[in-house]
Amino acid sequence: MTDTEKELLEKGWALFTRIFMKYDILEKTPIDLGTGDKLSAVHIHTIEAIGKQYGNTVTTLSSYFMVTKGAVSQVITRLYQKGYVRKTRRKGNDKEIILELTAKGRRVFDLHEQYNAATVAEMQHLSDKYSPAELHSFLSILSDIDEMLMKFVANEKDQS
Repeated sequence: MTDTEKELLEKGWALFTRIFMKYDILEKTPIDLGTGDKLSAVHIHTIEAIGKQYGNTVTTLSSYFMVTKGAVSQVITRLYQKGYVRKTRRKGNDKEIILELTAKGRRVFDLHEQYNAATVAEMQHLSDKYSPAELHSFLSILSDIDEMLMKFVANEKDQS
């Protein structure tokens, strides 16, 4: 690796870190999506995961978010208390609780989907500056960073 390549990687990593820190600030700022409740990103992403059927139990959501069942359970309890999530027992298995969005939860889900669509539209506007090959390279790099960070996460979990 040349000094120029190393310098580019260091600048890229610094930029990625700044982007992540800004995203982290946005994720930690509770917002009201028209229900009168200020919801954290964790709550909104949990509503999104249930709405998109990425998980409908504490166990499946725990796996999806890569966090403990206890952490998911706390979020679900809060969403249940505020009327965003309904809990029902699975027929034939009284221990398993199925999670569904209430009408209030569905409203937040729909508003969040509109927000996501607007974000994607903004990203499409930005992408007009780049060729398909550049966008493909960008996606490949992000995928590699994702894999690298996943190894770090797995390593941390092994050491805990």
